[in-house]
Amino acid sequence: MNLKQLEYFIAIADGGSISAAARSLHISQPPLSTQMHLLEDELGQILFDRGPRSICLTEAGRLFYERAQNILDMAAAAKKDLEQLGQGATGVLRLGMISSVQTEPIIACIAGFRQKYPGALFRIYEGNTYQLLEKLSGGQIQAAIVRTPFPEDGLDCHYLLREPMMAVGSSRFLGDTDEPIPLDELRGLPLVIYRRWENVLSQRFHPAVTDYLCICDDARSCLAWAKAQAGVSIVPASITPEGIGRLRGRRIDCPGLDSAITLVTLKNAGLSFLGQQFIQSFHLPAAWGVRS
Repeated sequence: MNLKQLEYFIAIADGGSISAAARSLHISQPPLSTQMHLLEDELGQILFDRGPRSICLTEAGRLFYERAQNILDMAAAAKKDLEQLGQGATGVLRLGMISSVQTEPIIACIAGFRQKYPGALFRIYEGNTYQLLEKLSGGQIQAAIVRTPFPEDGLDCHYLLREPMMAVGSSRFLGDTDEPIPLDELRGLPLVIYRRWENVLSQRFHPAVTDYLCICDDARSCLAWAKAQAGVSIVPASITPEGIGRLRGRRIDCPGLDSAITLVTLKNAGLSFLGQQFIQSFHLPAAWGVRS
């Protein structure tokens, strides 16, 4: 197996036919077909269902597509990193960001770094915390801005801001006050939570809640349920919406129930000069607070 075969495989899958892939790659069809048969023989799997005019991926092909794309991305990233070696503060920074940290202060910090180092180019990869940690481990990104909790073994963690968790919902659920609300007062409400927070919350509810309205992986999804007035979302304070319809945000009064926005890299990652400067200089404005 080699990178050229993976490139051919991706082109065929994206193009939907050998002929389309051959045109995009500027090669003839026979060698392309030959390379795919060699790849399938080596893997011991049929990657394509071949029809008279088009082909589609088999179940094995769909699984291999994701792996092949990751390998090509890593190869391209490694090449780019080597090209940047010795060039100083220029090059590409591959940064992962979860949706709930893409706030004005954090984006302003990134933009400020670009002003200081105009040779820097950012490529932003999105996903939930665990997806980004997987990309970090696989070398697809150099750093990620995520939220606790997550397993920190093997990571260098730079904690940027620790903030309380908020209950967000309509006043029919949360009343007409903005005062903090004890966690156990939320027990009887239709709660929408992060999947990663299920165990944390279960340890703090007495007894544990077992009938959440919805458990999801993204802050935007949690807030969408609150905006639809279907339930009460538990989200970090900095993404609590203000002035949106009848939504209210109340800080949850529960010691230790908070989330830290965290910039993470792999231990002993061997960052480029540009990457090192980004990690060292990245900080949130001291004046940026969160609503309580």
